Amino acid sequence: IKVCEAQTLLVKQENESLLTDKRAKKNVAEDSSTGTPQSQPFSGKQWKGIKYKPWANGCLQPTNKIKKPSDKEITELLFRMGITMMPAKIPDDTRKCMFCHQIGDGVADGPARLLNFDVDKWVHLNCALWSDDVYETVNGALMNLENALQQSLVCNCVVCHRSGATIRCFKLRCSNVYHLNCAVKDGCVFYKNKSTYCTAHIPKNEKDNELTTLSVFRRVYVNRDENRQVAAVMHHTDQNNLLRVGSLIFLSVGQLLPHQLHNFHTPNFIYPIGYKIVRFFWSMRVPNKRCRYVCSIHDVAGRPEFRVLVQEPSQDDLELRDVSPRAVWTRILEPLAALRREIGGVQMFPKFLVGEDLFGLNEPAVVRVLESLPGIETLTDYRFKYGRNPLLELPLAINPSGCARTEPKLRSQFPWKRPHTQRTGSSSRPVFVPTATVAGEASCPYSKQFVHSKSSQYKKMKQEWRNNVYLARSKIQGLGLYAARDLERHTMVIEYIGEVIRTELSEIREKQYEAKNRGIYMFRLDEERVVDATLSGGLARYINHSCNPNCVAEIVEVERDLRIIIFAKRRVSRGEELAYDYKFDIEDESHKIPCNCGAPNCRKWMN
Repeated sequence: IKVCEAQTLLVKQENESLLTDKRAKKNVAEDSSTGTPQSQPFSGKQWKGIKYKPWANGCLQPTNKIKKPSDKEITELLFRMGITMMPAKIPDDTRKCMFCHQIGDGVADGPARLLNFDVDKWVHLNCALWSDDVYETVNGALMNLENALQQSLVCNCVVCHRSGATIRCFKLRCSNVYHLNCAVKDGCVFYKNKSTYCTAHIPKNEKDNELTTLSVFRRVYVNRDENRQVAAVMHHTDQNNLLRVGSLIFLSVGQLLPHQLHNFHTPNFIYPIGYKIVRFFWSMRVPNKRCRYVCSIHDVAGRPEFRVLVQEPSQDDLELRDVSPRAVWTRILEPLAALRREIGGVQMFPKFLVGEDLFGLNEPAVVRVLESLPGIETLTDYRFKYGRNPLLELPLAINPSGCARTEPKLRSQFPWKRPHTQRTGSSSRPVFVPTATVAGEASCPYSKQFVHSKSSQYKKMKQEWRNNVYLARSKIQGLGLYAARDLERHTMVIEYIGEVIRTELSEIREKQYEAKNRGIYMFRLDEERVVDATLSGGLARYINHSCNPNCVAEIVEVERDLRIIIFAKRRVSRGEELAYDYKFDIEDESHKIPCNCGAPNCRKWMN
């Protein structure tokens, strides 16, 4: 039975296939009679590469090629859209190469672009790269550049006879030294192994190793200590040097006095009074345009107040104030987000933007400066990002009392009408200087005749003073000077050095320093002269005041010239902080300066 069923099923399948073939032949005959084209069955190979193709990176390309815009065209487009900010007149480039003395960037096949070496110091890329003893590391850092600059001061170019020449002929006993521009003009040949030969000593059979161009398109930079450069910018603000990080321009670090530390910080941020930056950010009033936001921190009733001044062309200045960075920037970001939604632009989400970031309080370079403020290292609830190692060596706090070394912990804000002035006993002119005792006066117990003369002691001290002291954070205020070894009584410890100026000039400088928020470091030498150590001084200016001092300052005559010497008043143990009595004149109650030395016999007031 099963065999019969299988045969029946096979016959049915054969009949169906014959019927299908007849229908196909009939359709072909009709198409041929009417002239209608015959449709072909689908073939995968026929459509390969047209309907589909294997995926590969870059396989989907537009049919029409689009020309990539140049940098100039992109810049012009940004200006037409009103997005880019620029000054009304672009200032002239005053940067000068320290080697060839050429101003501005050079051509690529020549000195090339300028590289920053230090604060307001520049060198051309090729001037530095081809200098003698300068070498380039694998990652593009130029090493030994400082040594090359020192040698260039005494080397004159054989072509222009000016200093700064550092490119030497590699021929033994050839004394020709060039600037890079002069070497190119004189026909010197540069080789791939960084050797250079003058026209008289060009080697033969080395044509294949000659460089056809001096253009450098790889990344090349000057190896330098970034932290030291930031510190130099902070210390030389009188030269109008600015610290810029992206769209942030750092203007002022501000200050924090001892009694303000508690209220002007959080576990993650420091809020110095007088802190000021400029942030370039999107305008909240004009679409697709940037403007200036001047951010600053102020003291209001003992608490920080955060202010943002909005400066925009053709718009009135708008100042916003609030109790936190996030709160004040929210008043800017929310209208900006609403403006973006209104015009259908790229959306902005204010809740993901941090106010401290926009204030620059999270920038690594700024954080290192803020953590170097005097007294910050005493905070116990602040999380240090870079440890308790100060970046800056100078105390940055303004001294409202006018004192150069001691800023007390004030119990209340005093209504300072003018800076405190110190006077010597014989001078009627007010000068910001501590009073020294002249050797030889009966009042000074340290004017006795020593076994060695003052001159011999002075010479010995000048050779060994670096072994006597070291600089560290002070328990009194800011930085202080400590004894690096045991110092016997009457030992010359260190000399108070600086720029010797007239009294009249010291009064002018004192006003300039106050205007620039500087601590003042001056010491009266005699009735007509003052030693100004504010900008160019030694470590002696870091010695703090104490009512129970272990040192004393004397004016000593050495080789017919007066010197200010710090003597050990008693035996000073290693690691003990050095201090002497500033001996300020007695002032009235409105100008009293509280003392912060912490000595058992502290007079509470320095004057």
